[in-house]
Amino acid sequence: MRIKKVFNNNVLLAEKNGREVILIGKGIGFKKHTGDDVEQQQITKIYTPEGDNWISNFQSLMADIEPEYFEVASQIIELAEQQLQTTFNVYLLISLTDHIHFAVYRHHHQMDIHNEILWETKRIYHREFQVGMQALALIKKHFDVTLLEDEAGFIAMKFVENSMADSNTDQTLAMTKLINDILNIVKYQLSLTMPDESVSLQRFLVHLRFFAERLTLKRPDQSQGADDDFLFEHLSKQYPRAFACVQKIAVFVKKSTEQTVSVNERIYLIMHIQRMLNENQ
Repeated sequence: MRIKKVFNNNVLLAEKNGREVILIGKGIGFKKHTGDDVEQQQITKIYTPEGDNWISNFQSLMADIEPEYFEVASQIIELAEQQLQTTFNVYLLISLTDHIHFAVYRHHHQMDIHNEILWETKRIYHREFQVGMQALALIKKHFDVTLLEDEAGFIAMKFVENSMADSNTDQTLAMTKLINDILNIVKYQLSLTMPDESVSLQRFLVHLRFFAERLTLKRPDQSQGADDDFLFEHLSKQYPRAFACVQKIAVFVKKSTEQTVSVNERIYLIMHIQRMLNENQ
């Protein structure tokens, strides 16, 4: 790879296989110039644009924001990818950098924003929120700014939004509200309170996230099988409390989203809820 532009000691624009890429790594741009070879061992992260305007958006933002914000955002993304065992698209670098820069600016000007869904974020996206708290520690280390935990919630939601294909902020918020409403139905219908570290609750939350994403993005449920009706009938008799709760969930989903919960989906919900009931005994 050859260097096309040096932004600072740690951020470069380079060319790889005929495409422009952004490279981040400690000291990767130190005493380097356009046309120099890239020191491969110094590369920490490579960002390959997915659209024609990504590089231009990046360079426009780089003109207004100190490069250190990009470095911190990249560190946070790498941390999140490791701990959440996922890969985010390149647009997260731009949106997260911009968000962190504005959050620090707002804090310096006593303009901190209250996160209206902080409690729901902690509850539903527990792992993402924990990474968000680690992100605040990195921000504190680099910029000597102590942001409120509300910002950890905002950062967590960026991870969630980026991991949902074809989603936007409104859809992510709709998905979060739907999950929270379903959790409340389970809680009050069954008088069930589960600790955050509960294994069965965490499994249920993972399932709900895919379920709510499918509903929010209006994706068809293609998992219906020929034997589902028989199994559903069997589970309704074996686990009547879980069955009654799932029926309430199905009615709520139909009313709030105008979508029908399939028999197969109800089976999964019954089984997850029954596991939580067993764990709570």
